Amino acid sequence: MIPSLKRLLLIWLLVPLLIIMPVAAVVQYWLALIPAKQEIDHQLGDIAIAISGFLKVEGDSVRFDMNPETEHLLRTDQLDKEFFVVLDPAGKMIAGDAVLDLPEAAIAAGELRYVDREIAGRAIRMLVYGVPCGSNTCQVRIAETLVKRERLHFQALIATLLSILVLGLSTAGVMLLAVRHGLRPLQDLRTQLAERSLGDLRPLDVPKIPSEVQPLVNALNQLLVRLDKASKAQQSFLADAAHQLRTPLSVLQTESELALLEPHPQSLHATLQRLQHSASRAAKLANQLLTIARADSSVQKQPDFGPLDLKDIASWAANEWSHLAFVAGVDLGFELQTAPVNGQSLLLQELLSNLIHNSIEHAGKGAQVTIRTYIGNNAPILEVEDDGPGIMEEERQKVLQRFFRGSQAKGSGSGLGLAIVKEIARTHSAKVSLNTPDSGRGLLVRVTFNASRGTG
Repeated sequence: MIPSLKRLLLIWLLVPLLIIMPVAAVVQYWLALIPAKQEIDHQLGDIAIAISGFLKVEGDSVRFDMNPETEHLLRTDQLDKEFFVVLDPAGKMIAGDAVLDLPEAAIAAGELRYVDREIAGRAIRMLVYGVPCGSNTCQVRIAETLVKRERLHFQALIATLLSILVLGLSTAGVMLLAVRHGLRPLQDLRTQLAERSLGDLRPLDVPKIPSEVQPLVNALNQLLVRLDKASKAQQSFLADAAHQLRTPLSVLQTESELALLEPHPQSLHATLQRLQHSASRAAKLANQLLTIARADSSVQKQPDFGPLDLKDIASWAANEWSHLAFVAGVDLGFELQTAPVNGQSLLLQELLSNLIHNSIEHAGKGAQVTIRTYIGNNAPILEVEDDGPGIMEEERQKVLQRFFRGSQAKGSGSGLGLAIVKEIARTHSAKVSLNTPDSGRGLLVRVTFNASRGTG
């Protein structure tokens, strides 16, 4: 099986993701669960401290003074069953539930100790609180069943699984899109090579080529340059050889014809006829070689033009630029109608990409950028409108020149964007105009093409 670069990239990206996701799920689960369980424990501590306030020390005796209404309030819980017990310094129960009168290690005054126990076959979480009782220490023990904690475990598990699943799927989707986008220059390179004629040996021009692919493009361009030189050398050799041979062969043909007309021995007649015939064939061959050389040298070096629809070019731009515009905080909209033209797809994509990039960069965050395609006055029209700061009237012709940046320009551009638009438009016999939108704010760039067959 032929190795796939796309498959290898996805394997190297997705396999580590599948390993990281379970680890991240465990970490997130415990990071969410531990603070919540600690908060429930703190609530037990608050209740224990509140209960300790009802202990009264009178000499050597200790009494617990809590009315039934308060006790009922402390025991109220929607999910768990609550228990408490109060022990004097001697360990005798003063009040509460006898089931909590369990053997426990001595505790210092003010100390809070959380323990897990089991009573009547049910697991509980218990807090032992040391309460100062004169010079001795009493104990307040409060416990509850684990319904809240078990529900908390389940909720944390579900939340963790859902979040990790959403994060994993979204990350995998972004990786897939990133790989596709990253490999797009290779696809563009393949398309450009496939669309070329046999005689087109111009260097490849792939816009926005990644640095990793640049050496490949450079090597191909160097090969094309060498092939072009070899082709031109061959054409030159054929032309020169044919030209150099044509004159003497013409003379030889003429001389042989004259020799046949002049009186000559009959024994030489057949030889002169063969000589005249061979000279004629050689002269014809030289002329054919010269014709081939001229035909090869006249191969058009322009891109191959064909019927296109500006609506399709804009739809391509929607796929290419919607996410980038969203990231930049720009509202990118489309108002598309069929607008057939005769042109080159890659060049028109580059033209529209430059216009969209300029609008996104110069209009700024929160701006609205609208792309339109339609037929106006029987001519296909492409428009890009934004509500940014626009371009001053006196600078609008200058910004179409190379390396000129307007006084209100933002970003770190080189001043070539609109110049490239102008050059591509010129290649397509189209006109570029910079206008103020009807709203009075921003910039409207209109590219008007010649009417294509089928328009109107």
